[in-house]
Amino acid sequence: MRVTGIGGGHGLAATLMAARHYASGISAVVTVADDGGSSGKLTRELGIPPPGDIRNCLVALAGDDERARLYQHRFRSGALTGHTVGNLVIAALTEMTGDFAEAVAAAGRMLGCEGRVYPATSEMVTLMAQVRSGVVRGQVEVAQTKDPIQALFLEPRSPRAHRDAVRAILDADQVVLGPGSLFTSLIATILVPGVRTALSETRAQRVFVCNARMQKGETEGLDAAAHVESLLAHAGAKAVDVVVVQCPVVPVDGVAVDSLGTLGIRVVEADVASESGAHDPERLAGVLGSL
Repeated sequence: MRVTGIGGGHGLAATLMAARHYASGISAVVTVADDGGSSGKLTRELGIPPPGDIRNCLVALAGDDERARLYQHRFRSGALTGHTVGNLVIAALTEMTGDFAEAVAAAGRMLGCEGRVYPATSEMVTLMAQVRSGVVRGQVEVAQTKDPIQALFLEPRSPRAHRDAVRAILDADQVVLGPGSLFTSLIATILVPGVRTALSETRAQRVFVCNARMQKGETEGLDAAAHVESLLAHAGAKAVDVVVVQCPVVPVDGVAVDSLGTLGIRVVEADVASESGAHDPERLAGVLGSL
């Protein structure tokens, strides 16, 4: 089975680790809208797409555990404070090859990855959000906004999708959307027009793994149905075949699932979260593999 994950950050990394338990081929299509931390600094200083979400996905697929730990090392002092080794390696490879996507592929080979990781686009993009008070600019600001997010878009509006990312979606048997930050990781990836079109045209089973916990600011107060509705509003009405939701609901800030049945999409309720509320790759693998 060929599985392609879409999104970014630690959430998509959990999906990729899950896929390693049941898939024969794995690909990831990853957001390049991050503008915070080490990734944001490298983007501003070197003029390259942000490598952080991609690094996490490469590490999730790595066959060399020692190198994977090295890629995740974050400097704690000096001029490199806050930077991770993996981000710097990808930045160096981009300079050496002159191509961000090729740099990502080279980093994957170094890690012995069991699968391929593709940027949604190799172009520089900025995530924008329409909220009640106006327009919020940048991934960090969007994630921290206190106003409900009404709509998202990229600047420029129509970046060209990476060709191999599109092919990975079209050729997949199963496309897994998320989990992870709903607006700033998952939807940010689907806003690339070629990615969105491929998602609508693929014959793969399209599974949305809903977050188990609300994210402060970004999805505070949203139940599972609101998560799905927000995704479909940006991805298209027919972009999801199955929704996987955490059941029982995680205490305190768990995402409620009561009104999901009204959306006309197959719902799978399963205990796929760890004690922290993050998705457990082995539990998630059991559910996704059974689908």
